[in-house]
Amino acid sequence: MTRFAPRGSPADYDEWEALGCEGWSFDEVLPYLKRLEADADFGDQPWHGDRGPMPVSRYLDLELTEIAAAGLEGLKAAGFPTVEDHNRPGAVGAGRMPMSSRNGIRVTPADSYLPGDMSTNLSIRPEAHVADIVFEGTRARGVRLVDGAVIEAGWVVLCAGTYGSPPILMRSGIGPADHLRSVEVPVRVDLPGVGANLADHPGVDIDCGFRGPARTAPILHVLATFHSDGRSGDEAPDLMLWLTDPRGDPPIFEIDVGLLKPHSRGTVRLRSADPAEPPRIELPNLRNPSDVERLGEGYRRALEVAARPEIRRLCAEPLPSEPRNADELRALIRANCYSNPHVVGTCSMGPRPDDDAVVDASGRVHGTERLSIVDASIMPSVPSGFTHIPTIMIAERLSEEIAKIA
Repeated sequence: MTRFAPRGSPADYDEWEALGCEGWSFDEVLPYLKRLEADADFGDQPWHGDRGPMPVSRYLDLELTEIAAAGLEGLKAAGFPTVEDHNRPGAVGAGRMPMSSRNGIRVTPADSYLPGDMSTNLSIRPEAHVADIVFEGTRARGVRLVDGAVIEAGWVVLCAGTYGSPPILMRSGIGPADHLRSVEVPVRVDLPGVGANLADHPGVDIDCGFRGPARTAPILHVLATFHSDGRSGDEAPDLMLWLTDPRGDPPIFEIDVGLLKPHSRGTVRLRSADPAEPPRIELPNLRNPSDVERLGEGYRRALEVAARPEIRRLCAEPLPSEPRNADELRALIRANCYSNPHVVGTCSMGPRPDDDAVVDASGRVHGTERLSIVDASIMPSVPSGFTHIPTIMIAERLSEEIAKIA
């Protein structure tokens, strides 16, 4: 199993700073991106690290399968410039996907950050589900588990993720006051942004009709990024095409179309105050018409690539029919859209709670003391890469800051 390591565009992080998150511009987060990685291919470049715990590789010593190589050639023939390193600042185009794996095996943060003999000051309690945060006034002093046990702490850091951190906050009385009252949770801090701003990378795919052999391992990937019509080249690319070595039973070769900078937003809400009951999640689901239009643009571009002779000579099955008009294309996109999922944003970072910010630029929850969040939920917008590496970067940066003040 692999994990993908595109970190996104510098414009993504500069956007965070423009939203009021001081200290989160690309130049300021780059040292932490470099610190976490050991890039096997470009570690000597100034935007990469070569001694960090997370390996990054494009498997340049391995040949692509015949159909994947044809896909890359088809992308180039369709006008995509060649990209050797998708994590080079400003890179837009087609090339191999950077992956945080070794010998085809995914390397997790647990693999890379924890010593094998567990000689660490970290205590792990498996299956210890958190009910809520224990407070004295607005000062966090620990967490309460579902079995009633309380774990005391001088500083509480939530790392439950985009779907997990908001419910813990809301069960603790921190969130939109009207919603908390509706599920009979006493309001401690009225923070309207808790559970709001859920952003994702929606996608659709095209089966290219390949019915040949699959690759066993490692599965290699090709990524192409580009800007939708009218989007400035100074902005982050907002569309991607993602091609993967044939896999599955029977093996198929697809082009996945992804919207990297969506405008639609969803929510996470409690069903009740019972921690055993899962939250109610409403994905963005293309609420904003612009997202449908841009995904449609990406779909047409993918069809163009899939129809290239480099690909068709290897594919026995026909391509899907091209939509006859804009309405048919919109209907196709809405009917076939899925979540990648690269979900972020439900405890968004920002300076003002009135603007739906949940944490400040240091990850501290507004209106509370000694309570922080360190996970993908604090990203104010989803990066134009994948969320794996940016989330580790957030942890690198904020763990350093919390250590100074805790």
